[in-house]
Amino acid sequence: MTTNITDQHHLLCLGFGYTASYVAPLVQEQGWLVSGTTRASDKAASLRDKGINPVLWAEGSEAPETDFSMVTDLLVSISPNESGCPALDMLQRIRVRMPNLRSVIYFSSTGVCGDHQGSWIDEDTPRISTLRRGRQRLKAEEAWQAFGKAEGIPVIILRLSGIYGPGRNAFVMLKRQGTAARRVFKEGQVFNRIHVADIAAITSLVLKRIAQGDPPPHDVYNLADDEPAPPQDLIEYAAQQMGRPLPPMVPIEEADLSEMAHSFYAENKRIRNNRVKKDLDYSLV
Repeated sequence: MTTNITDQHHLLCLGFGYTASYVAPLVQEQGWLVSGTTRASDKAASLRDKGINPVLWAEGSEAPETDFSMVTDLLVSISPNESGCPALDMLQRIRVRMPNLRSVIYFSSTGVCGDHQGSWIDEDTPRISTLRRGRQRLKAEEAWQAFGKAEGIPVIILRLSGIYGPGRNAFVMLKRQGTAARRVFKEGQVFNRIHVADIAAITSLVLKRIAQGDPPPHDVYNLADDEPAPPQDLIEYAAQQMGRPLPPMVPIEEADLSEMAHSFYAENKRIRNNRVKKDLDYSLV
């Protein structure tokens, strides 16, 4: 039997992608209504089949004539760009039509933290990213925090590490790459990761706390699992589990990576997740 948190809660997801698709059913089970923006009419039909109200709206286009008056909470997963945060621009266009808005959850990235040469860092560590993507995320965080302060509503920033889960993991990558798979090696490099189920569970816990009038005590949380690991180790483990030969080890200097792929190796850190565990009494899946 479904138990409602209160009488009426409505989550609007600006950008309904992979992660939002895991958040939605968790809050629906608690009696929430969920809407999500999409740019594609075929995806809109798929959302409707899942009990989600689709909002056809592409970033940069005119706001739709949708009734947003019952929206209570906002989940933002649209990435920023050189011009700023498209999602914040979208919200500003419909803000006057959302009188019941009480909170925003913004999916940021641990990429804002920059390079710490493999050291452990937490939410209080200065954000020092010199990469373009990291700087864009940092500006977006600051813009959302300014919005929350001006509006007098909580804006909770969840900094996501590399997301993995069904359809997005080393097993899938090996299947796709086949004989072209490699283990790229850089001395001392580790990556931080977080399972999509953890992101969804933590997000729903934050929403529940807000709905109960007890928002989390901090406005920024790192989301990472307990095992930052060298990227080549993940490929090795997946190959062993799949009974495949190990892909060749290739030094990063010889890997001929794309600019985007190379940027992931430009920063090295280990992300602490103590705050989210303590504040939300949460255990990773």
